[in-house]
Amino acid sequence: MNKKLNAFLRILTVVAAVAACVFAFLLNGKMDAALTKTAWAVTDAEVKAGKEFDARMASLATLPVLLDAKRKAIADLELAKKDLVADVADKKTKIEGLTAANTTLEGERAELTRKRDELAAQLTDANSKKDGAEAALASAKEELVKATEKAAGMFTKEQLAESETKAAAAEEKSDLIRGKYAALHAKVSRAMENNPSPFGFPSDPLGEPAKPGDVAPAVAAVEDASESILTNVLALDSDSGIVAFSVGEANGIKEKAVFDVKIAGKKVGKVQISTVKGVLSFGQLQPDKELDIRAISKASSVSLVPSTKLALN
Repeated sequence: MNKKLNAFLRILTVVAAVAACVFAFLLNGKMDAALTKTAWAVTDAEVKAGKEFDARMASLATLPVLLDAKRKAIADLELAKKDLVADVADKKTKIEGLTAANTTLEGERAELTRKRDELAAQLTDANSKKDGAEAALASAKEELVKATEKAAGMFTKEQLAESETKAAAAEEKSDLIRGKYAALHAKVSRAMENNPSPFGFPSDPLGEPAKPGDVAPAVAAVEDASESILTNVLALDSDSGIVAFSVGEANGIKEKAVFDVKIAGKKVGKVQISTVKGVLSFGQLQPDKELDIRAISKASSVSLVPSTKLALN
C-alpha cells in the first residue's frame, strides 16, 4: 500500500513538474510575444516604456490616461477643423466677391483708359487748333495793324472835301433827274386825265405809289422799307468804326437809323447813321458778333438793310 502511494506521489510530482515546465514554457513564449508586440513603446517619446517585462507593463498601464488626453486633443482638433472649414468657406466666398469686384474694376479701368486716350487725342487736337488759331490771330493782328495804318489817313480834310464835292454833284444830278421825272409824270398824268398814278408809278420816284383818288403829292410821306440800299463805302476808320457811304437824304437815309450791313447777302455788321447829307452819310459801326471790318473795308459796295421803315420829311 505504501509502495503504491509513493509511486502515485512520485507520478503526481513528475506530472506537476512537467506541467510547471510546460506552463513556464508557454508563459515565457507569451511574454516574448508581448515584449515583441510592445517594442514600439520603448521608442515612443511619450510612453517611454522599459525594456523589461515588468517595467514595460507598468509603463503600459499609463496608456489609458495618455489615450484619453489624445482623444480629447483629437476632439478639439476636430472642432478646430470644423471652424477652419467654415472660415475657409467664408474666405472663399469673400475671394469670389473680390474676384467679381476686381473684374468690374478691370472693366472700369479699361473704360477709363479708353476715355483718357480719347481725351488725350482731343487735347492734342485742341492744342493743334489753338496753335493754328494763335498763328491766324497773329496774322490777323498784323493785317489789322496794316489796315489801321492805311485807314489812319482816310479822313483828311482834303478827302472829306472831295467826298462832299462828289456828294453835292451827285445830289444836283439827283435833283435834276427827280425834276425831269416829276415833269414827265405830270405830263403823262394830264394826258391820262389827271391820273395820280399813271401805270402805277408814283409822282415821287422815292415815294409810295399814289392810291386811287389821291392827289399826287410833291414828296412821299413814308418810304417803303426796301430790302436793301446799295451803296459804296467811301471811307472807313478801323479804329473808331466810323464809315462813310455814298447815300444820304436823297436815298431815304436818316440820322440815328440803324442798318444791317451785308455783302452778297451775308451780314458783316450793323451801323447807326450819325450824320446825313444829300447823297452822303456817316455812321458808326456797332459792336456785333458778325462784325467784319476787314470785309467792309475791302468791299467796293455794300447793302444797307433797314430794320424798320424810315419816315421822310
